[in-house]
Amino acid sequence: MTQRIAEQVDVLVVGGGMVGLAFACALKDSGLHIVVIERGEPPVFESLGMDCRVSAIVLGNQQILKGLGVWEHLQHDAEAMRSMKIWDNQNPGGIRFDVDEIATGGSIPDVLGYLVQNSHLQQALKKTLLAYDNVEMLCPATIKTVEWLNDAVYIQLEDGHALSAPLIVGADGGRSWLREQADIGVYTRDYKQQGIVANVRPMLPHHGTAFQRFTASGPLAVLPMNDDLCSIVWSQFNDDVERLMGLDDIGFLEELNLTFGPVLGRIEEVGERAAFALKAQLAMHVVRPRLALIGDAAHTIHPLAGLGVNLGLRDAMVLAQEIVDAKKYGEDWGELSVLKRYMRLRMPDILSVMGSMEGLHRIFTSQFPGLPTLRGLGMKAIGNAGVIKSLLMKNSTGLSLPVPKQIS
Repeated sequence: MTQRIAEQVDVLVVGGGMVGLAFACALKDSGLHIVVIERGEPPVFESLGMDCRVSAIVLGNQQILKGLGVWEHLQHDAEAMRSMKIWDNQNPGGIRFDVDEIATGGSIPDVLGYLVQNSHLQQALKKTLLAYDNVEMLCPATIKTVEWLNDAVYIQLEDGHALSAPLIVGADGGRSWLREQADIGVYTRDYKQQGIVANVRPMLPHHGTAFQRFTASGPLAVLPMNDDLCSIVWSQFNDDVERLMGLDDIGFLEELNLTFGPVLGRIEEVGERAAFALKAQLAMHVVRPRLALIGDAAHTIHPLAGLGVNLGLRDAMVLAQEIVDAKKYGEDWGELSVLKRYMRLRMPDILSVMGSMEGLHRIFTSQFPGLPTLRGLGMKAIGNAGVIKSLLMKNSTGLSLPVPKQIS
């Protein structure tokens, strides 16, 4: 075999988005040399002066970001979510979740979670990493070739720079280039839908309440943002998306108000709109020797509960912890036996959330006779069942999940 000359590092990360950077942050105090490779800065799609791609950071993950030192760069830009209201189509009632209905160890948290602009979260992660010399960011940089060897993975960049490491981590999104190079297929559920995203200005203040109305085509989420703006994620079938995106602002607002109703008065203004395909995916292999997938490279889910990035953040923390533990005990963190520990810890959470999202989507979009009545009775029963409701809230906020250990 030809002798390769390459810079030796400890971990290579492909993808410098939110999950890839969170993984690097989780290893910032480990003493390992981490190199993050990113093709280029992602575009920021502004709508009414704010990024219209937002994430609902559940309380459990906000605590993780706080422990990593990231939250201090983000807290002034995040909008607290203090309650959630969910209802089915035009039916009255529904379920309301309020923060004072959760008790954790006898204490009640101040919020259910936070809404953050994706670009702001990414910048906060970068600011955190600036203080650490052991984390290197190569951007823009493109990988030309990748080769898995017995004891390392070897990559060559388009500029000729070569690197090798015991482990390469794929954090490069749902259309992962690295996953494709590893010849890993995906299980795919195409919803034949798109999510329309935009920022809107309602007549009335939102008071930190997130709203979700289920319709025959899917959910319409109206999420609280700064300055009493709201971010919408409106799931529609492809033909309807084409029609709605073709409307002018007046026509789009008319359709939006008819669907959402007068909960916040009339929605009076909408910014630039974008649409993205809705698919659920699960990689057929989350780990291979010297390879681990995290975030959307490993799994994507329907955005009806805004949990996708939360799953990815938990991936990042758990994998980082397994690497630190392997280093502590003199193990090779690129070996499959180590990476399988990460997989075993993550799969129950991933499969549970994916199954729940698929079940909710089927239940609320099904036109089976009598099902709307059953949905209404079920939502009323949950709203009146204190214990069940509290458990659901703990699951949705991530408070029922074990928080990964602090990495040092």
